Amino acid sequence: MKILGFSLTCVLLVSLEWFAHGVVGERSLRSLKFQASNLFPESFDWDRVRDRFLIGSAAKGTISELASDGSFKEFVRDEEFAGKVAFGGLIVDSRRNRVIVTVQDIVDWNFSGVAAYDLDSGKRLYFARLGGLGVAEGEKACANDVAVDFKPGNVYVTNCRQNFIWKVTKEGTPSVFVKHETFTSQPSISSDVTWCGFNGIVYEPGKHLLAVQTNSGALFRIGVEDQSVHLVSMKDKLPGADGMVLREDGTLVVVSREKVWLVGSASNWMAANVVDVVPLNATDFATAAAIKKGATFVLHAHLGDLYAKQTRDEFEVQEIEFPAEIGDNDPVWLILLILAFVVVVSLWRFQVSYFYDNYRRKRA
Repeated sequence: MKILGFSLTCVLLVSLEWFAHGVVGERSLRSLKFQASNLFPESFDWDRVRDRFLIGSAAKGTISELASDGSFKEFVRDEEFAGKVAFGGLIVDSRRNRVIVTVQDIVDWNFSGVAAYDLDSGKRLYFARLGGLGVAEGEKACANDVAVDFKPGNVYVTNCRQNFIWKVTKEGTPSVFVKHETFTSQPSISSDVTWCGFNGIVYEPGKHLLAVQTNSGALFRIGVEDQSVHLVSMKDKLPGADGMVLREDGTLVVVSREKVWLVGSASNWMAANVVDVVPLNATDFATAAAIKKGATFVLHAHLGDLYAKQTRDEFEVQEIEFPAEIGDNDPVWLILLILAFVVVVSLWRFQVSYFYDNYRRKRA
């Protein structure tokens, strides 16, 4: 009986340890802080082949890599751009072994383009100049964010100053992809950045692009094959929206400096709704999100310091978790714990009954 009691205690302790590990351990969110004097990153993406984040700098016009162990180093330094322009939206195209980044002049808005670099060597594969393409003389343009149609390898770039989208072939040939009156007719509801229209863009595997406007908070679905344009019906707009990323479950993560929205659709993005929200510290000035092994990370860019001409040495990539998803596994662990308890108690009762029956037989 003593052995049985000891076994019961051990099983319960192990079950509790499993429960604590499953519930508490999974909620321990990761944070990668890195030192990089005045880097002011604007975008990032996860390179799954090399297990690293690639980070584009708005201040230095370079691409750096941040490893899972927190080590940080410069990866791409293109002398034509470094220290002269900003690198904006960035995406890793593992299928073609390249990283693609938008190039911007964020002072005079006289220069826009998109560049592709080899993921092994960091050497430039192409640069496509976009600034004068589809833009009337005297008007400003800004290549903001970038998406890739991974099968043919075409690149799509948002123009946040003129509210249209460029297309660049895998060889680097640019063109105007789509202009539409719906893009320019949305009222601005964001007082901070009334000038900034199209910002984040993603490729949705169902042959669509999803693009969001910062000033109006409007989300659009754009057909890749037919350039069809649809304003996604949403009860709640996304004012101040910046970078976006699609999760494996088909939901869309949209970042602003004050919050991160999780957006879902049950109608192939004809309509959508905000599923969940994670509040952020606005002074951290988050600009982008990336998915690493199913986990969602945001980039704290601190661009407010850049605009205020202040210096900064530390930046952060931080994992977030949406409130509605916290504890999703808790009932599973609780059920397992209860089952373990029931099994052990049943065994104990069986043993007690067995010993009692033996005792009665011996007494008889």
